[in-house]
Amino acid sequence: MQSGACVLRARASYVQSNEEGHERFNECYKNAAEAYLAWAEHKQGKILREKYTAKKSDRMFGFRPMVCHMDVRVVWQRERFVSVVIDSVRDSGVMGEYPVCHRNADVWDMVRGVIIPPKAFLSSVPELRTLRVGGKRPEGLWIAEDGVVLYHNAGADGYAEYHTGIAVDFVPRKGSAAQEYVPALAKT
Repeated sequence: MQSGACVLRARASYVQSNEEGHERFNECYKNAAEAYLAWAEHKQGKILREKYTAKKSDRMFGFRPMVCHMDVRVVWQRERFVSVVIDSVRDSGVMGEYPVCHRNADVWDMVRGVIIPPKAFLSSVPELRTLRVGGKRPEGLWIAEDGVVLYHNAGADGYAEYHTGIAVDFVPRKGSAAQEYVPALAKT
């Protein structure tokens, strides 16, 4: 808020497991949500409060608050492995400007309480080594029911304009057997 006007709306959702021994998983996403909200308030909020104050008008006709949100969701789960996608979107509210988005994804080994790094998949699964997403090496991946989804945040600053979307490529399970590599990777 600035001078009684809302300049920023922010929210973050995250996943939690009720299973015993999943404390690291729960802590990871709770901390990520708290950090995201702190970033929105202190970084984006500060910029917006300064812009609002610089206009020197109580009415600020046409001023729209920025909207920032982060959503964390489980997209695949089998036995001890969980695949999570994290999307964050920042919408400036300015006419003519598209919202920007950023994606992260994690594959967890819940027994060990660790994230299996994308590099382990990309170097261990021959079918994934040479793949490109939008002409570039993938930034990460998540596991879906039918295979593996590789992604690349298209923008130079790690963000993609919402209307163009984040570049993704799908590797079907048949032929790549990528999902079957997860237990082997858990040993690394």
